[in-house]
Amino acid sequence: MRFRVLMFALATFLMGTQAVWAAEPRIELDRSEYNFGKVFEGEKVHFTFRFRNAGTAPLTIDRVRSSCGCTVPRLSADVLAPGDVAEMETVFDTSRFRGLQVKTIYLYTNDPQQDVVQLSLKGTVEQVIAPDPERIDFGVMRTGEAKSAVVRLHNRSSVTVIFGEPVLTNKDVRAELDERMLKPGEVVELKIEALPAQERGRLSGYVLIPTDHPSVPQLRLSIFGTVTP
Repeated sequence: MRFRVLMFALATFLMGTQAVWAAEPRIELDRSEYNFGKVFEGEKVHFTFRFRNAGTAPLTIDRVRSSCGCTVPRLSADVLAPGDVAEMETVFDTSRFRGLQVKTIYLYTNDPQQDVVQLSLKGTVEQVIAPDPERIDFGVMRTGEAKSAVVRLHNRSSVTVIFGEPVLTNKDVRAELDERMLKPGEVVELKIEALPAQERGRLSGYVLIPTDHPSVPQLRLSIFGTVTP
């Protein structure tokens, strides 16, 4: 009889130990990627990721890291009991970005199966004002000889954009706009002329054009060339 009691106690102890050993957290995501499609530069992309603790022990989010300072994540909770749900709000500031973008956020957890979870925002950032070309290369220039270039500025937005007076960072360069008001879909020409006074070396600088568009307060076009006697 005593032997049976001991065996029963041992079996109960082992079952309890196995239950403790088996208890572990498990993170479960609603989705790991959000495609925001197409937005204009300067817009902020907002999305909320949701996840739950599908395990049997508390889930801890030890750390959150984003691949870019332009993407800010905010957790609603960093410790989840079994069955609990949490959210992570993300904001991607598209200012100064263009083209296809992928921004990644990493969650560091105590889930033994997924200690690092990767989430991503993906989409295309389009320019409000698209310059063609985007950079002005005057190539090889001679001292005292003028070279000119034309940049076409295309308004891809749905609102009228008004330009201010172009500002040049190099005194040997001048710029002039055909029109200051650019309606949606319209194109305006920016005429640029360089007359290098230096004898030799690299000519460089920027054309800075103020705008009244809230997402693009200033256009910046780079200029470069090489001056020879």
